[in-house]
Amino acid sequence: MKKRILAIFLAVFAAAGMTACGGEEVATQEVDYDMTFENQTGIHVSKLEIRYAEDAEWMEVSLEGGKWENSYQIPVSMKGQMPVAENDWQVQMTFADSDIQKIWEGVEFADDIILDFSLDGSDPVVEVRTAAMEGSVDETAALTDDTAE
Repeated sequence: MKKRILAIFLAVFAAAGMTACGGEEVATQEVDYDMTFENQTGIHVSKLEIRYAEDAEWMEVSLEGGKWENSYQIPVSMKGQMPVAENDWQVQMTFADSDIQKIWEGVEFADDIILDFSLDGSDPVVEVRTAAMEGSVDETAALTDDTAE
């Protein structure tokens, strides 16, 4: 069973006031996403940040207790006017005990998904699952066990 800690990221941006580093206005959209992030990197995380474009400022996701342990899931909510990420989002993790940072590129946020963040060697990898897939995996495993006997 995966353990859960609480980290909520609520962002409300004013469409008229949102600008990128270059001073140009950023397109926004109304979102209401409730997602789950899962740390499958093998390393505890001390800082979690996201951004919608390479030239945008990083936005920190609050971690309860200041740490996101390996194999733990955290709920992440995004509500309100959010920037439109033309090339999807970037997720940056700072690993505890080493201060090494890794960036996951092209992460697509949506409602009711589970994002598994892992490392293939040192390369960041993200896999997307839905809550419906969670149930189907367990059912498939149970069916396989029953037929094996």
